[in-house]
Amino acid sequence: MPLLEMKNICKAFSGVYANERINLRVEKGEIHALLGENGAGKTTLVNILFGLYQADSGEILWKGAPADFRSPKEAIAAGVGMGQQHFSLVQRMTVLDNVVLNLRDNGFILDRAGAERRLTALAEKYGLTVNPRARVSDLSVGEQQRVEILKALYRDVELLILDEPTAVLTPQETAQFFNVLRSLKAEGYGIIIITHRMSEIMAISDRVTILRDGKQVAELETAHTNPEE
Repeated sequence: MPLLEMKNICKAFSGVYANERINLRVEKGEIHALLGENGAGKTTLVNILFGLYQADSGEILWKGAPADFRSPKEAIAAGVGMGQQHFSLVQRMTVLDNVVLNLRDNGFILDRAGAERRLTALAEKYGLTVNPRARVSDLSVGEQQRVEILKALYRDVELLILDEPTAVLTPQETAQFFNVLRSLKAEGYGIIIITHRMSEIMAISDRVTILRDGKQVAELETAHTNPEE
């Protein structure tokens, strides 16, 4: 059973299709790339999955059951996390406070020491080293991206969406980031990575879905071309 299936997804804005009958399937332990130029409909599609938009028509199956996430909060609760292209971090707060933000509304007092231990363990496990007590505004772009991913992992997601995650990274940071993705894949996470760079598709993905002008033009296996496999 696939982790995720999106079937015949349609979404139009002012009568113009951003997504027209798009299909996407993601398995556990798979890195699935969404490839296309700006305006191809990639971000719209994952925003529908993450509950930021609602599809005009089509169906989403999450672990085999129909799903209709009406907000990011619902998506996260189900196990879908997203690291957005423009980070959603509060710059004046610490790494730890950003990671646990909005977890306090359950009415319980936060165990900060326990939260820091758990965050540190996650960071060490996946090579996402960052100081939990550092202020986000003092971190590099690459470090802030690690915080975005840790924020999702801390919430026990099973599928991680990454929108143009390498756009602001150096080549060295990109190579380190891909090692993180391979570790997550080995743990069974499903990963959707949005990019317009063919070299990244060949370096990291198992499959790629190609979009153009809101339409799906191809789905291809890429794992056999990956020199890391």
